[in-house]
Amino acid sequence: MLGAVLSLAAAFFWACGVILFKKSGDVFSPISLNIYKSLVALILITLTMLCLNIPFFPDKPANDWLLLALSGFFGITLADLFFFIALDKLGASLLAIVECLYLPSVIFFSFIILGENLSGGAIIGGFMVLTAVFVGSIKKKDSQNKKSDQKSVGKSLLTGILIGCLSMIFIAIGIVIIKELLERTDIFWATLVRVVSGTLTLLAIVLFHPKRKQYFVELKFSKAWFFALPASICGNYLALLCWVAGMKYTTASQAAILNQMSTIFIFIFAAIFLKEKITANKTIAIFLALIGACLAIFS
Repeated sequence: MLGAVLSLAAAFFWACGVILFKKSGDVFSPISLNIYKSLVALILITLTMLCLNIPFFPDKPANDWLLLALSGFFGITLADLFFFIALDKLGASLLAIVECLYLPSVIFFSFIILGENLSGGAIIGGFMVLTAVFVGSIKKKDSQNKKSDQKSVGKSLLTGILIGCLSMIFIAIGIVIIKELLERTDIFWATLVRVVSGTLTLLAIVLFHPKRKQYFVELKFSKAWFFALPASICGNYLALLCWVAGMKYTTASQAAILNQMSTIFIFIFAAIFLKEKITANKTIAIFLALIGACLAIFS
């Protein structure tokens, strides 16, 4: 029961974070936004561990440290970076459809890495999610727009979808590889190691990036912080802790189906707060994706 509640809470907090991240994305580039929210999460988790007197360097085998660091690289450095790029290109509601790929990805990698059974329903569910992504990406042609503009928009949309899919795949890999480790590990320490790993690798990328000056300038205090700070608290502190804890206290598949509720939350919040249109194809896509997600679990 605890794992289910935490997994559902993770979905809610993540949805809140996504909406706020979209607001702050007008100032932050995907790389600087990823660094910013990782630094905020790092500070908050460190303070939490100090308050709860949780050791920062427990007596753990080197393999545990390395596995958590690898998880942070996949789940934060790569997955979150691709996520913010996709969010910028697609918008919150369309990206919510792409996010449904997370569940089939968790099931697939749980089968490959953990040896969990992969049913026919899971395979069918995965194809339904992919179909939903295709349906959700369809846009009506506007006769007033030039063909070149339509091609440009279509190319950007396709790029965003592919990058969003990569994000979900890396998130799934990042959590599945530490599933067994989490069952014998403190949640706060595990989250800290992941965030430190992700933050350090991000900073290393920026230091060697030709636009590094621009990225560091974007991190300076601005009005965007009024959205980025609460977004980081919701989406990369509260959601992250609940997500990892949910994975610890229930099975990967059960946690994933509840995490997938973020799709509904984002879809609703995007319409209310971002004024994104609820089109017929997006609505159909949401239902297709959720049915596919449920089929993948309950078949």
